[in-house]
Amino acid sequence: MDPTPHTKLRVFLVDDHPVVRDGLSRVIADEPDLEVVGAAGTAAEALAGVVEARPDVMLVDLHLPDRDGPDLIAALGALLPGAKLVVVSSYDDEYRVAEALRAGAHGYLLKTSPIREIVGGVRTAAAGGTPLSPSLSGAILRAMRRTGKNGLGALDALTPRELQVLRLFASGLSTSGVAASLGISPKTVETHRIRIYEKLGCRSMVDLTRFAVRSGLIEA
Repeated sequence: MDPTPHTKLRVFLVDDHPVVRDGLSRVIADEPDLEVVGAAGTAAEALAGVVEARPDVMLVDLHLPDRDGPDLIAALGALLPGAKLVVVSSYDDEYRVAEALRAGAHGYLLKTSPIREIVGGVRTAAAGGTPLSPSLSGAILRAMRRTGKNGLGALDALTPRELQVLRLFASGLSTSGVAASLGISPKTVETHRIRIYEKLGCRSMVDLTRFAVRSGLIEA
């Protein structure tokens, strides 16, 4: 007799708070069609564990101690292109949402969402949908309006890493400071800076900072 086919959706959790991971694990374990196949508290643990776990859906926090959220999303997507990735975060501003979706997230839910909404988001993503917390609709619309004004759609041309570098430079960090913050070499930072200048049409750090303020990436 052939074995019974595996029908449960396989879920992998990435969050640096054990309470969040444990809480989601317990809730998902109570669902007859879902199962947790792995969990990680850091980006490194996630990247090391997802390939063997082979999840259908990954629930990922944006704030991790060892890697920027959008960068991790892109890396996880490259490792498991067939899996769906849903952000579960406390950040509700339009730029975090836009960056996550641009990096490859298939949905974005808030940690303040009812637990049933998060569980339902797993099923929605697995089915090919885009789960989004209803309260994020305003943030998404604001992001769309901003990218349609003053050439701000140029942000779409930047990679997730270039957006990180742009934000850090505009916040006042030096090349060495950006390098230390992202764990990359100063030479790599300078390469990103040159590409950002070319894509945004900036000639100086002043231009770059003005662009970041105008686009809302940093506060004036």
